[in-house]
Amino acid sequence: MPDIEQTIEKLWNFRSEGIQLPKKWEVNLDFSSSLQVQLGILKHRLEQGEELAGWKIGLTSIRVRERLGTNDQPFGYLLKSGVQDNGGKISLSSIAEGAGIENELCFTIGETFPTSEVTAEIARKSTRAVAAGMEINEFRTDGKDFGLLVADDLAQWGIVPGKEQLLTSDFKSDDVISTLTRNGEIQSESLGRDCIDDHFISLAVLANTLGKFGMRLESGQKVITGSFSNHKVKEPGHWRADFGSIGSVEIEFE
Repeated sequence: MPDIEQTIEKLWNFRSEGIQLPKKWEVNLDFSSSLQVQLGILKHRLEQGEELAGWKIGLTSIRVRERLGTNDQPFGYLLKSGVQDNGGKISLSSIAEGAGIENELCFTIGETFPTSEVTAEIARKSTRAVAAGMEINEFRTDGKDFGLLVADDLAQWGIVPGKEQLLTSDFKSDDVISTLTRNGEIQSESLGRDCIDDHFISLAVLANTLGKFGMRLESGQKVITGSFSNHKVKEPGHWRADFGSIGSVEIEFE
């Protein structure tokens, strides 16, 4: 097992200098160590003036967990500098490596969560609002070393949140249908229950995992809870994610 502090510093140097991670750099991080490294990088970024906007949770599809042979679900952090305007534009050149896009729901925390024994019921009661959303990814690793991918913040580059709607008692995440289009052409159409875990179970898992590392979901933070679909962005184009009555978001890559 590599030295955690040395791995943090090495990864931070790569990131701060804008260098692609070495393809043959196998750090062999286990689940806990990869999250410790990730939080070490977050500490550096906050010290550099960045501000925490919220969190994401990974592996929110049982099929993906089975394929990887794990029940662990890592978190990632969101920074305020990465929050993009709905309808805005992003230069592909600003994303150092290959870009990707995912259509996701974006939740806003109401009451600060407990740090342990959080259930889906507690998560629902503590969540204030839901919105259409997108995640923008930057593929700084080839994804073959999952521990390294987690340590490098699960390819997170930014999010595009839509207009919030207050969460109502009749909201059912399993029934949400999301359609993703590029330049008006449908890229995917996904029903929540077919591709992703219940979002409040995911929020509970996230809160409990964060608590083990001395972190928590705090009031006002935004959380993305997993992709309905994911796509690489190889050229300029207009992307739109529609979530029916919840709303839609769009972004232009230049």
